[in-house]
Amino acid sequence: INGKKIKLIDADYGYKVPEGVALYKRLVNDEHVVLMQAWGTGDTEALKDTVTKDQMPFFSASFSAHLNDPKKTPYNFFVPPSYSDALRAWLMWVKEDWKDKSRNPRVAFFYGDNAYGKSPIEAGRRFCKEIGVDLVAEEILPGIVQDATSQLLNMKQKGADYAYTQCTTPPFSVVLRDAKKLGLTTKWGTNIWGIGELIIQVAKDAAEGVVGALPNPPFGTDVPGMAKLVDWHKKNHPNDTHDTNYVRGWTYVLTWAEALKRADKAGQVNGPGIKAALETLRDFDLGGLSPPVTYTKDDHRSTTSVSLYQVQGGKLVKLKEFQLPRKPEWLGL
Repeated sequence: INGKKIKLIDADYGYKVPEGVALYKRLVNDEHVVLMQAWGTGDTEALKDTVTKDQMPFFSASFSAHLNDPKKTPYNFFVPPSYSDALRAWLMWVKEDWKDKSRNPRVAFFYGDNAYGKSPIEAGRRFCKEIGVDLVAEEILPGIVQDATSQLLNMKQKGADYAYTQCTTPPFSVVLRDAKKLGLTTKWGTNIWGIGELIIQVAKDAAEGVVGALPNPPFGTDVPGMAKLVDWHKKNHPNDTHDTNYVRGWTYVLTWAEALKRADKAGQVNGPGIKAALETLRDFDLGGLSPPVTYTKDDHRSTTSVSLYQVQGGKLVKLKEFQLPRKPEWLGL
């Protein structure tokens, strides 16, 4: 960063909220970090008031829209579009894909009873009503999904034409395999953590046709920013296998490193200085590895551009990119 090395301190909290909160306190009080790169929705939302009080710039891999209203969460940031905008974009695709004009398409939502699972659901309910999509079922998935037959049979009874899963790849793969066993013809959609190279490896042919919101292209895709990333991979760990999640991590470092550079030039490498620097980013170019990033003091939605990919012939194929409006009433929802 302008010739200065980053001292990176990392620790694993096991996706447990109490451990995450304790780790945060240690990193702030003992290690005196100036910026934090965190992880899950549960711990990030649990810490949002604390990071505001501490003036700690807090990036996470939770893309909950609850974190992008600076009036409520002024120190929270993330790089991809929100879970809510991802679901809205998928519902827009459903509306376009549905050809039977005699009735509205029927959809079901599958999600866990936790902060991550529930994050976009209210936004999805409202958007269904707004665009003329009938939400006919909401199925709750347990923490560890070993069988989704009961949820799928309930969905079948409700006559859902499409279903969206707000869950990660492992439970989604179980849902897909069980749906295939039951012979369901439902068209499946998913969020950023359900789509990717891994779902094809795990669910195999049951993943065929899945449509998911994927802001970061698959590893090795021919976009301008990929060359440097692939070169780094070859020089440093050529025997590892990488995917879209690796690309996503790269975009995070590019984003907060730029903010650190700007804060350093201003002589303000501290919480308020880094926050102010982040809020100067306007269409910050990530070389096609993610949509350009914009933050303002009134809006921490990094982007409202959502790319949808589909599994076709065992590969991820980009279907369409939706540019959602930056509606004030969607901020924080």
